[in-house]
Amino acid sequence: MNDVVNVKTDTDDEEEMGKGLHETLALGLDSLIEMRRKEGAAIEADLRKRLKRISGFVDGVRGRTSGIVEAYQIRLKENVERLRQGVEVDADRIAQEVAVFAERSDITEELVRLGIHIEQFTTYLEMDDVVGRRLDFLIQEMNREVNTLGSKASDGFVSRTVVEMKAELEKLREQVQNVE
Repeated sequence: MNDVVNVKTDTDDEEEMGKGLHETLALGLDSLIEMRRKEGAAIEADLRKRLKRISGFVDGVRGRTSGIVEAYQIRLKENVERLRQGVEVDADRIAQEVAVFAERSDITEELVRLGIHIEQFTTYLEMDDVVGRRLDFLIQEMNREVNTLGSKASDGFVSRTVVEMKAELEKLREQVQNVE
């Protein structure tokens, strides 16, 4: 709409107006850069906090892995004893079942990969480069490993920990959307 805003200056000196415009623009850009720097530092701190939490979950699951197979072996023996009712049980067959279970539920590979992804994520955070897409990709990879942990878990502690890891990964993903 015409004549809604009329600009009248006290001077017709374009050089003086250009200088004032340049100073105002420079102040505005400096403020924007400082705001982005502060926001970036806050996002980085949050990412590091969540990454540390995930790393703690990985350590907790790692400490639990040897006990999972032992607990299964004990449960299997108890169930067989309860059900056998005078029938002879082949100890080798029980050992074989425990070995199959141990192989199927081995989560060592997933824990190692998660550790590597956490280290790589930290390395990216320390880079002076555009890393948003790389971080997003790493979160996808971490999510795959956590999902595999969940599918292999036959332990309540590990299952609960997987849920917590997924929640933290989702929060990481949300924050990474704000990273260039």
